[in-house]
Amino acid sequence: MIEWLFIGGAVLVGSLLDAKDKKRTKNADAGHISLPPQSQLRSDELEAWRKQWSASVDRERWIPYSKASRILEEFPLPPDPMSARFGLADRSAQTFTGDLLDEFREHNLNFLAAQKKRLRSFFDTVEKDPLTDEQADACICMDDAVQVVAAAGSGKTSTMVAKTGYVLHEGLASPHQILLLAFNRDAVEELRARLKARLSSFEHIGELRVETFHSFGSSIITQVNDDKKPSVAGWLGTNKSEVAKILSIVAQLRTEDPRFGIEWDFFRTVYGRDIGDSPTASELNDSKAGSIFTANGEWVKSEEERLIADWLFYHGVNYAYERDYEHDTRTEHRRQYRPDFFYPEIQLYHEHFALDQHDNPPPSFGNYREGVEWKRECHSRHNTDLIETKSYQMRSGEGFENLKAELIKRGLEPRYDGLRQAKGRAPISDTDLAGLVRSFQQHIKGGAQSIGDVRRRIEASGKRIANSDRISRFIAIYERIASEWERQLEATSSIDFDDMLIEATEHLESGRFKSPFMMIFSDEFQDSSHARLRLLKALLDQTDHQGHLCVVGDDWQSINRFAGADISVMSEFSATFPYSSQLKLTTTFRCPAALCEASSTFVTANPRQLEKVVQTTNRHNGPAIAAFAYSSSEEGDRAVYRHLKQLHRGTRSKALEYAVTVLLLGRYRRDEPAALDKWRADFGDRLSIEFKTVHGAKGLEADYVFILSACEGEYGFPSQIADDPILHLAMPTGDDYPMAEERRVFYVALTRAKRQVRIYTSIDHPSRFLTEMAKGGLIEIRLPQGRELEFCPKCKDGTLMRRQGPYGVFDGCNRCDYKRRTDEVADRQGTDRVSLQEPMSPGSRCPTCGKGEMRARPKARFRPIVGCSLYPQCKTTAPMLSLEK
Repeated sequence: MIEWLFIGGAVLVGSLLDAKDKKRTKNADAGHISLPPQSQLRSDELEAWRKQWSASVDRERWIPYSKASRILEEFPLPPDPMSARFGLADRSAQTFTGDLLDEFREHNLNFLAAQKKRLRSFFDTVEKDPLTDEQADACICMDDAVQVVAAAGSGKTSTMVAKTGYVLHEGLASPHQILLLAFNRDAVEELRARLKARLSSFEHIGELRVETFHSFGSSIITQVNDDKKPSVAGWLGTNKSEVAKILSIVAQLRTEDPRFGIEWDFFRTVYGRDIGDSPTASELNDSKAGSIFTANGEWVKSEEERLIADWLFYHGVNYAYERDYEHDTRTEHRRQYRPDFFYPEIQLYHEHFALDQHDNPPPSFGNYREGVEWKRECHSRHNTDLIETKSYQMRSGEGFENLKAELIKRGLEPRYDGLRQAKGRAPISDTDLAGLVRSFQQHIKGGAQSIGDVRRRIEASGKRIANSDRISRFIAIYERIASEWERQLEATSSIDFDDMLIEATEHLESGRFKSPFMMIFSDEFQDSSHARLRLLKALLDQTDHQGHLCVVGDDWQSINRFAGADISVMSEFSATFPYSSQLKLTTTFRCPAALCEASSTFVTANPRQLEKVVQTTNRHNGPAIAAFAYSSSEEGDRAVYRHLKQLHRGTRSKALEYAVTVLLLGRYRRDEPAALDKWRADFGDRLSIEFKTVHGAKGLEADYVFILSACEGEYGFPSQIADDPILHLAMPTGDDYPMAEERRVFYVALTRAKRQVRIYTSIDHPSRFLTEMAKGGLIEIRLPQGRELEFCPKCKDGTLMRRQGPYGVFDGCNRCDYKRRTDEVADRQGTDRVSLQEPMSPGSRCPTCGKGEMRARPKARFRPIVGCSLYPQCKTTAPMLSLEK
């Protein structure tokens, strides 16, 4: 739909009068415009006014949306005598602008219908398949700027090729006046090949310019600088090489200033992982072990407790987590009290409370405050030494200052050691932190911002910024690295890609470069940065309203934030280009209807995503989406093998002209199955099996898609490394919906399938995305026994797992103390427990069954243990071997 054709007149798309309102009286052919109420303008004055501009309107072509306003600007209306007589505001211009929009809208609707009829043969043959009505609309619409919002599999590239062909067919521009810009070299090569194959009949087709933004920017600079090509820094080109450069700068700064090395290591070891904006409900449960692993190797209940534990560990402070209080506090209604932290050398207890600066807990925490007062009273009654930290203090940095002072006051001095080997969860790597710095830098430079801009934006928000200490420490690190980056660019007389786009745009804006392009097309627009957007605007501005910009993209598939992409270029397109139109390609040729519905509902949970209702031509009626949960990755791999075997067996009775395609998707390369080669050898005669990361699969499709390792975790799906909230600070408008980028990545994974998506997850830690979809009725998660995975009705976060207890079988939550009896009789086979005394390391082969792998168990309260991955068939446990030993 072309919005302004169906929505009546003013200035901006979205702020126009409804087309269903009563239309003004008009006759475009007769050139008549109705007089506004109470106007005393004479008919002959209006006719004279129309004659001034009528020749500038080509009624054999599309009339751009901006034309009405430009007519009023260039040819002002005669003053209205009535308004002048009574001192009233002259409303004639506003009224006549609306009249002209109505007139031009009617012309364009007729023109659209006529062009579709006249050029039916062209639209049916310009691409391999006939264009849809929506694609034809996108070709014909020639408003100043057009944004085409396209669903996955809706033929974005076909639309770009067809529109180029339409421009040439209708003589709207010559090949040398057409510029097509793509995101990367692969996209450029694909677009060039498609244009050559489909438009070879047009003369001089080789003069079309198809470039990446960076290569085009380089050509502008080269031409302005008398054919002197800009020198791009040698370390640029891939994310890997750019992160490596950040690491080399870090190493240099460490040598020059040891204090920088300490700040870098402190951030990486203690602040490397975000703790969220507020305390979570898991802190309410005193009866269950935590689910968050610390550097010291214990499991705590909240990210704030993890932050404290890691700070203590890397400062060499000996502590015990949730050790029984030295006095018996058990009653009929209360369990034994276990304070959060205990420091045995100084006999000090430490409670961390989820309280704000006014000593109030989050509203959803119910009677939490009563528990706080009881604990305070308990220590006072027994005369035990207690210190407190609170949520707001840990986020501001004040909590660590107070904690350090209290420990020193009692004779225990913390000493930071960033090289200490973690006993449990390792800190984020230098590479991961360098990657975050590089992504932040690309958003800052791509948006032509400075750190000062970021600081002013934070101050102007008027809000208390969550995790302000973490943010200030990161910015301090970033400034040192960015300064050295710029110094090295200057020393080598080179520039980076962001500088290249900015400099090229400045040449356009100043007029030093005269653009020959009248038609500017941009593919994969959702992956653009503000620097790219500014370049496009400068190109369009040079056409002086005679040119046309068309961008094609899908904000639901904006997944390159790590490379500087900013989704706001999609959502704020009309603010950048006031006379723009938005069209939508909502018909997909790929996914079945059920998958379209589930994936669309999932991704639009983020209200910032643009709305569209996706329809499909795919008539596949079988189950389109399924999920399976297993107790171990090995069990999951065996399930994938069985499912491939079933697909292979199902193809034997069919005469296939091609192999059935199966795309295995992982969030990271590390998700590639070790048995992939065997699977190909066993089933390759009928199944084409490929593994890709989700980012690597962008633009691809397959009959069947298997999403692997859809589990919670740092390198899970969603990734908790890639979607760091720090990146929001580098974006002028932010993207603060939780896991917004990872949600879009998951959507991309879902929408690669032509027949079915199968998702593999963990019983203990299913992806929050799967949990959300299951709770919303979009998917069922099946267990090996065929039952559906259930979620805890008490804590809402945990999953129910079937267990054998002393009194029979029950379902118990893996996060809280909820239990539910079942009517099933326990299968006693393999229920004997084996408790080994010799410590073992995670990853070791189970010595009892010889098949499973020993895994860290989060349920152990008093000491870290490992257990067999084939539980409950094998119930072997052992103390966890300390990595330090």
